[in-house]
Amino acid sequence: MNITFQVSLYPIAKEDFKTPINNFISELKKQHIDVTVHETSTIGSGDIDRVFNTLKNAYSSAAKKGDTVMVLTIVSGSPTKDELDVLNAK
Repeated sequence: MNITFQVSLYPIAKEDFKTPINNFISELKKQHIDVTVHETSTIGSGDIDRVFNTLKNAYSSAAKKGDTVMVLTIVSGSPTKDELDVLNAK
């Protein structure tokens, strides 16, 4: 089953918060998860098992380097690209 997800990673009390976030996103990409990075979150899609395993591993790696919060939203049956184009039309 394919799913779509939105994930945000928040390293706590770190001056350099960008490096852990960039490393997290790199881990997702290494596992061939289709992701698009936005200003406040990353949106992606893929096989449910691959996505969950990859998120687990990437989060574990980030959390080993310091306290970290991950916010995750998951959906199955997300809109198609054509449906999104209609919704986003001005």
